[in-house]
Amino acid sequence: MLIALPNAFGDATTNMAIDATLFANMPEGLAAFRHYGWLGPAFTFGYAQHYHKVVSELASSHAPIESAQSNATLTRRMTGGGIVDHRNDWTYALILQRLVPATKNPATDLYAQIHGAISQSLTEIGIDSRLAPCLRHCEESPVAKDIPTHCFLTPAANDVLHPNGQKIAGAAMKRSRQGLLIQGSIDCSGLPETFNFVTFQKHLIKNLAKTLDLEPSELEDIRPLFKRDQIEREKQRFAADAWNHRR
Repeated sequence: MLIALPNAFGDATTNMAIDATLFANMPEGLAAFRHYGWLGPAFTFGYAQHYHKVVSELASSHAPIESAQSNATLTRRMTGGGIVDHRNDWTYALILQRLVPATKNPATDLYAQIHGAISQSLTEIGIDSRLAPCLRHCEESPVAKDIPTHCFLTPAANDVLHPNGQKIAGAAMKRSRQGLLIQGSIDCSGLPETFNFVTFQKHLIKNLAKTLDLEPSELEDIRPLFKRDQIEREKQRFAADAWNHRR
């Protein structure tokens, strides 16, 4: 079954720590969706990226990123992919415990299914979109050897695009013994100012449940999922140079 967790706001280390804790402790056969916002400007970058290269890329990027870099946090994610600017995005995490059947799907298929649900949800509220075509081979993993430096400047196969080619949504994954963690981002700059994310989220959860063959449900008590001691330990990990500078 798929449960929708309450929306929340946190700094970068808290947001990453909660995702990591949920990923490690999701009950058997359960999937969870959560949306979270950011307290202060933040950038995250993929697990396999080199920290000093990321810093260099941000420093040499176009003016909006460069001007905000000095007071923005920069945090390595557990998932792959490139740099994501969270100053004007809508961020979500989808956690699939290992016994959820969809975890057996190839990464490329799952990536297309999730973004298909996003595209369908946008269509249902009047926003045209499409999935990016496969430029090489569709069976290749969305986390390619040549990692795009800036996630929203280089669409990957099955990212969500405007009809004009502008990227709307991308995501990154981590697969482990626990299951799958998907962290995704929707760029708000390409959406109307009147865009209703509350309505969009309702459509998205419904469409994710349908495409992943999950039953929408609720837990009587979600507090056991949010293990405070572990969240605090994970916050220390994501804030430490040992994690962020590890490559």
